[in-house]
Amino acid sequence: MIYMEPVGLGLQPFFDSWLEVLPETFRPQPTFAAQLGKLCSEVVPSAVAYVRKRLREDVVTQDNNLVQSLFRLLDCCFDRFRPTELKSAASLKDDVANFTPSVVPTFFWCLI
Repeated sequence: MIYMEPVGLGLQPFFDSWLEVLPETFRPQPTFAAQLGKLCSEVVPSAVAYVRKRLREDVVTQDNNLVQSLFRLLDCCFDRFRPTELKSAASLKDDVANFTPSVVPTFFWCLI
């Protein structure tokens, strides 16, 4: 087992692993994951740099913790699209299609 410091690991592995566990209802929408991946790669590093440079934290955090917090908030927003015993993935197809235009605003709401 190899241990790496969070700083040495970077943020990209967190992005990749989170994108792999998106709800299965998002899989038929290829632009959905691509759009989220692009936002993660382009916006999140700048946002983390902004927090480090311009804001004062009362409790010191690590970059990976900030990213994980963003993903937890997004997971809460995406939870209604996860199939359950009562709702199949096929029945959520229209809901996901209607939600797709709201992906970017939801991402920025969770980021801030």
